[in-house]
Amino acid sequence: MYIPITDFMRKTRRKIMKKRFMTGVVAAVTALAMSVSALAAGSIVGTIDMPNASTDKGTISLEPVAPGAYDDDLQKVVDEINDAKSSASVKAAFDGNLPSSLAYYTEKGLEVKGYDISGYKFLSPVMNLGVTGVQASAGNLVKVTFVANNMTDGMIVDILYYCAEHGWEVVKGVRVSGNQVAAYFHSVSAGTPVSLIYKLAAANGGNDNNGNTTTGTSKGNGTAVSPKTGQNSMIPVAGMAVVLLGIGAFAVVRSRKEI
Repeated sequence: MYIPITDFMRKTRRKIMKKRFMTGVVAAVTALAMSVSALAAGSIVGTIDMPNASTDKGTISLEPVAPGAYDDDLQKVVDEINDAKSSASVKAAFDGNLPSSLAYYTEKGLEVKGYDISGYKFLSPVMNLGVTGVQASAGNLVKVTFVANNMTDGMIVDILYYCAEHGWEVVKGVRVSGNQVAAYFHSVSAGTPVSLIYKLAAANGGNDNNGNTTTGTSKGNGTAVSPKTGQNSMIPVAGMAVVLLGIGAFAVVRSRKEI
């Protein structure tokens, strides 16, 4: 039996379709808003290309820290660091668990006892570094190169890591290129907590490509650049939210005119 489609039926179906569309738009905008909020006030983040980390000896892996990766005490410290605000200093992120004295190592060996890490912040979360197939030591250093796409000019980038023998230490970073920094480790294992940390030089200084720490010159404005963080990725997300809102508003206006 044929049932003719009336104008009322067409309008009703159109209203239902528009209602479903608007529900989808609202859900998408809500999800995008939550993403923007998370990026704006998230925990420690970094643009670290973990799969492309490399070593001159052995086999390397660089991965996010999994639950239960370390013993309870160390795991608790690592989790607290990774849960800290992105703006937190290294000292603040340790929440009182930072040793009173840290050693600072370079390729030549121990350089400073009781190294002051004031001014340092995190360029990356704490990651799990594994190097197997080699026995690192003071006489057999293992070079690890990290790819950090959020490094900028004017940064002094070093590596904070947990040495199985000495505990938390700082290893000097050697800038290899615009987004690569290397460090020489005297102790590595199948699973070691490691994080890239940085401080800004007074005037466009940082680690140069020869591994030297520079202080910049009087040329230019002498302003060091903060790291490229998740804030940049908020721009396309916010843009998409605006587009969806515009589509939704247009649909609402048009539907009112047709009713």
